[in-house]
Amino acid sequence: MTADALRRLRAWLTDTLTYDPQGEAADAMADATRWGWLPALSGVATGAEQARAVHAETLHRGSGIRA
Repeated sequence: MTADALRRLRAWLTDTLTYDPQGEAADAMADATRWGWLPALSGVATGAEQARAVHAETLHRGSGIRA
């Protein structure tokens, strides 16, 4: 039982104190892929709101087309 506890402690320490850069990089890429579209989506939402506002102003002033 003592040998098993020492083996488990050693395995835990090894897992805790070692650094796996490939695993960290994979997690970072997954997060970037998962959440990377958010800024683009917020830009689209902002642009759509501005387009609606300009369109409403143009309709209010007239057609906006001059011949």
